[in-house]
Amino acid sequence: MRHDGWAELINDEKYGGSLIPMMMFYHEHDEDPEMRPDPITPDKREQVIAFMAAGLMNAYEYFRKEREGDLGVDAPEPRRNASKVGRNDPCPCGSGKKYKKCCGGAAVN
Repeated sequence: MRHDGWAELINDEKYGGSLIPMMMFYHEHDEDPEMRPDPITPDKREQVIAFMAAGLMNAYEYFRKEREGDLGVDAPEPRRNASKVGRNDPCPCGSGKKYKKCCGGAAVN
């Protein structure tokens, strides 16, 4: 994700709080003791993890409109520059064998 995409989510009125539970653990093991939050109990940790899951679902919902918008874009068809190799043609790897007995055998089997 782009940094500005996350900034949009954080600043959103409805979904902005979705990342707060994840941020609670961000500095938990920071080298600077002043950056570390106060230790939390195992019960509180489980509660924060549950909120993280809900927050991830909210973030997923927030970015849904962008994902669905990308589906409407007409993507160009991939182009094949080389001609297709026939089963009985010489293998393009240069072994001298027929394609079906060389590299093409792996694709068929």
